Amino acid sequence: MGQRKPQDNPALRKFGRELARLRGLADMSQERLGKALNVSGSLIGHYERAERRPSRAFTEKADEALNAGGRLLELWPKLRKAGYPEYAGDFLEAVPLASIMRDYHPTLIPGPLQTEAYAHATLKAGSALATEEEVAVLVAARMERQHTLLEAGSPAIWAIIDEDVIRRLTSDPDILLGQLDKLLELSESGRADIQIVPSSVSIRRHPGLSGPLTILSFTDKPDVVYVEGFGSGNLISDPETVEEISLVFGKIQAAAYPPEQTVDLLKQIRGEFNGTGLAHVQLQQWPGRALRGGGRDSTNGHGS
Repeated sequence: MGQRKPQDNPALRKFGRELARLRGLADMSQERLGKALNVSGSLIGHYERAERRPSRAFTEKADEALNAGGRLLELWPKLRKAGYPEYAGDFLEAVPLASIMRDYHPTLIPGPLQTEAYAHATLKAGSALATEEEVAVLVAARMERQHTLLEAGSPAIWAIIDEDVIRRLTSDPDILLGQLDKLLELSESGRADIQIVPSSVSIRRHPGLSGPLTILSFTDKPDVVYVEGFGSGNLISDPETVEEISLVFGKIQAAAYPPEQTVDLLKQIRGEFNGTGLAHVQLQQWPGRALRGGGRDSTNGHGS
């Protein structure tokens, strides 16, 4: 899918006008300013035409380079929502207000848990028409949102990932190892509870194949659910639908390894790679669960 321009947004247009005004006062061309900020002049043009959402890092550098005295930085808070499709706006505003975020994705590691390298690889693959520069802007924005979310300590994150999502990375050892380290750090620090659905769960028993879902819980209001498809997203507050999707999440949890065994699996996969990135099969097993070697026990207690 090609990279989309943001929805028309007054905050973006105001930022673009101010950036162009300050650049004019500094008697700098787009190319010259871009060179000073280590970006292309065309990207400066995108920002001035409100076609791209700048990162905070860019805003800070531009403010300094143009001697803006903080005028660009003052506009930054209103830009946070501007980089998203319009349909995602309500969800993104709700996330920081939630006390718990339960996240499941059948094909990707959830955004709050991604490394920069993983985010770059997946965004690049999913944005076939985007330039490398545009992908870099998307990655920077994602990493900034993630940092803000994790540093705040709220919401508490409960994420479920399919094992195949991890195993798919074995052809990219550098991305795999960094991503495993991040998942282990988040899990062992208590910042996120992570579960993995084993590959052995059959298609007849897997409750999460219909697509990704996120459930937000609040201390002062009912739960809401966010579901996203190709070019669309929906924040659901209907109590019956929320209850149904919450039940689905519970069933996915039941099919997954518990958090402590998930940590063991992540460590095992981490240990399967030596310095050259070549996999080494280990025969470590949990009771009733064969992790690698000799196949899996199809009669385990998680309905695989």
